[in-house]
Amino acid sequence: MADKYDPDKDYAEYLELAKSQEELEDRIAKLLEERQKLKEKADRHLERAGQAVNFDFIKTAAHEFQVEILNEITKAVIESNNLEKAVKLIDHLETHLEARLRLTPKREDEATKKKAPPTVSPAIAARKKLQPTGKPARFEPSRPTEQAPPTPPAGAGRNIIERRTILNDRLHEICRYEYDNDRLTRMIFLGPNGNPLRTHQLIYNKDGVLVQEIHIDRAGITLQVCDREFNKQDKIAKEIVRNPHNEVLHTVEFRYDRHARLTKKEWRDSRHRRIKSWEYRYEKDAAEPSKIIWRDERNKPYGFVELRYDDKEHIIEETSKDRAGDLIRAITYQYFYG
Repeated sequence: MADKYDPDKDYAEYLELAKSQEELEDRIAKLLEERQKLKEKADRHLERAGQAVNFDFIKTAAHEFQVEILNEITKAVIESNNLEKAVKLIDHLETHLEARLRLTPKREDEATKKKAPPTVSPAIAARKKLQPTGKPARFEPSRPTEQAPPTPPAGAGRNIIERRTILNDRLHEICRYEYDNDRLTRMIFLGPNGNPLRTHQLIYNKDGVLVQEIHIDRAGITLQVCDREFNKQDKIAKEIVRNPHNEVLHTVEFRYDRHARLTKKEWRDSRHRRIKSWEYRYEKDAAEPSKIIWRDERNKPYGFVELRYDDKEHIIEETSKDRAGDLIRAITYQYFYG
């Protein structure tokens, strides 16, 4: 049974509650005032710090930010096949890199600039791979890495010196190739206006086999490293991709048919869980695939790419479609030799 209403007692309790509420409101007002003072004080410190900041600190922070975005792009593209998220992250990263270029001090040591290699975008590093010889890189997700034929001897033919990527009838990107004799050593990527974007640096062992790719941003900072392992037939068996802290981001396993043609690539995360795979289809005895089927972590197809080549077996057109056959994008390539 409810207590009987007591005017005197209940009114006293009301006055006590009202007093507590008033004290609480006063305390909140004082805290808000103190918060504003602290904010103003912090703003003054940030302003003074900005005037005397050490550029090395900015460079380190920017590097950490780029690595973080790279990891997110890798997850979006490789682990979840979320291309829409990856494109947004790429745009975010490009904006960040453009801002870095504008903020780079003009007094920076010129000798340091000359030593820094051209740059590689981590965005494209998550979506592109290289050929170990003079063949052009394939634009991911539509074109995976594969083992190329041995490097031709000197004088066997002209090397590609530039490749241009055409997307939606507009120049999208320029790739310039650097060689040591006939060995491809570096790929320099430029925007349609000729501004440097990124670089892939290729490392060979004493037998001339490409064993490592180093991805570098436009400021000369290493973003990720790809090491290769080979099988008894000297074909790539596995690629291990690590971040600058030597932490494994993901691995890629390669499978071949009896003709030594690549038939499947399977991505696994740092815990060795399968995250996606690409299945290669060939026409009769063709050396290069005509179709690549994308599969998710459950091995279910979610899209495919159709490829067309020129007489030198260089890709001149790739058409990406979703599972229903609807067009995602069409890319064409132009090659220049020297």
